[in-house]
Amino acid sequence: MYRDIRAMSLLAVLCTACSAPVPATHGIATATQTAPAGISSTTGRVTVIARGLVHPWAVAPLPDGGFLVTERPGRLRRISADGQISAPLAGVPEVWAQGQGGLLDVALAPDFLSSHRVYLTYAEAGADGTAGTAAGVATLEGDRLTGFRR
Repeated sequence: MYRDIRAMSLLAVLCTACSAPVPATHGIATATQTAPAGISSTTGRVTVIARGLVHPWAVAPLPDGGFLVTERPGRLRRISADGQISAPLAGVPEVWAQGQGGLLDVALAPDFLSSHRVYLTYAEAGADGTAGTAAGVATLEGDRLTGFRR
C-alpha cells in the first residue's frame, strides 16, 4: 500500500507541476487534497507544498519526508517536508537547457540511506549544435553533490 500511495503522490506532483499555467505557480504536491482537473481518481487527493519552482521536471522522495526536485533550466533543489525550498544545490553538471532539454530525472540509489548516491539524467551539448541525453551519479552531502561522474 505504501508503494501505491507514493506512486500516486509522484503522479500528483508531476501533473500539478505540468498543469500550472505560469512557471511561478508550479508546485510540488503530496497526496491529500482533491486532484486537479484532468486527473481521474476516486481516492487520490493532492496538496501543493511548495511554489515558485521554474519548470520542475522530476521528483525523488527523501527518507526524511522531503524531496529532491529537478528544475529543467539546470537546478536541483531540496524541498523540506514543510515546503521550504533550498537554494540550488552545488555540484550539478552543466546542462543544455533548450526546448525539452535540461536537467531531467532524479532518482535515489537503492542503498541511499548508507551511500547518499543520487542519479541524474540531463541534456548535454554535442557537436554542431546538437544535444544528447547523459546520465551520471554523485553523492549528496548537505547542500551539494560531490564526486559527480558519468
